[in-house]
Amino acid sequence: MSSFGWTYLSRDALRQAERQLSGVGDGVRDEIGFLILHQRYADYFFPGTSVLHTRLRYALFVPWIYLTLYEENGSLVRDRLRRSEISLAGRLNKTSKDDGVIGGHRYPDATSQPPSVSYWGALGTWGILRSQDGRWPSRTYVHGLLQNNHRRALDDDGHAMARTELPFVALPPLPANWPGTGPLDFKLLPREAGFLHARFSELRPANSTQLSMLARLAAGGRVEAKQCWEPGLVELAEGDGPRLRRAGYAASLAAVGRAVYAALVETLREEEDHQPSGMRHREHLPLVLAQHAAAAGRVKLDQLLEDTGPLPKEVVDVIEQTLAWLKAGGNNPMTLRDSYENAECQRKTQRARLSRLFGAPRRIEWNGDEHALAEPLHYRWRQVSRLLHDLWAAA
Repeated sequence: MSSFGWTYLSRDALRQAERQLSGVGDGVRDEIGFLILHQRYADYFFPGTSVLHTRLRYALFVPWIYLTLYEENGSLVRDRLRRSEISLAGRLNKTSKDDGVIGGHRYPDATSQPPSVSYWGALGTWGILRSQDGRWPSRTYVHGLLQNNHRRALDDDGHAMARTELPFVALPPLPANWPGTGPLDFKLLPREAGFLHARFSELRPANSTQLSMLARLAAGGRVEAKQCWEPGLVELAEGDGPRLRRAGYAASLAAVGRAVYAALVETLREEEDHQPSGMRHREHLPLVLAQHAAAAGRVKLDQLLEDTGPLPKEVVDVIEQTLAWLKAGGNNPMTLRDSYENAECQRKTQRARLSRLFGAPRRIEWNGDEHALAEPLHYRWRQVSRLLHDLWAAA
């Protein structure tokens, strides 16, 4: 049996993390562009995963819901799907409340990110959805099949013509307790774990012949790690070990960059806007540098671009300037303002806080106490750890 250490996030924390990474809402937003590094490394090592994923059995719950709806007669597919997902949250709440239930806190109201949305990409990447002409069918396409199912065409003799099947591969049988409204849980049955293990076992990153880290970990690598680039995992990655180590360096560089950004905003509020501004982020910057400057300084831009593919010019400039700043001792972050301002203005235009033209009103709205302290990128490691734990628990 493999073992893993992780810190599990509540659903609210996952939602907060998604907002932070996407640049929406409070917290550490992606003002400069470090999310690009996060996405590309995470997609490479852990294909199909998302920060919104909580438990692995959802990869079966979602297609089972669609198959169940397909056997029913009725239109208004989105309403039926919404009711089914709300019902699923209620049934899971009976056994697993506050333990990864999507929509559990909002039950009996609908959640804005139901399982069919959060896991749809994973169903394609993991081979649970059958591809059509090299592309995965969209939810809209599948909803169309459900919408038309109750109006099956008749042949010339009045017999029902064959239905178009839903585009899922052969799934494990529905569990005995699937019908009804009784409790459900996230414990995978052995046949379900076997099915999902088979989905993972040959999973490769796009345009790569290497097995993904997700495939290697699903095979049962015995490792306990707080970060996905720790030595045990680097060894498990074999040919991708150097890339995984470089991902760790990039994670530290992002921590430095985000700390610099927050310190710049705090400084500009005080020095240019003459607004009361605490020292929270300026005091945090030296702590980030003490912990991450050495690793961040190991980033080699050519190797980073080889790993991630092309990056926007302004993001490349931020990386180059930050690396030069670290090499020079990492003292006054204000020397980085120009490159950081340009990168933020490219991403956020008139909403950019560092902008000399538009930044003052945005900085006045900024609350340093509510802005999360800078941390390294995590590449969805906590979510991946939980998914793998669910898989191994059924072994």
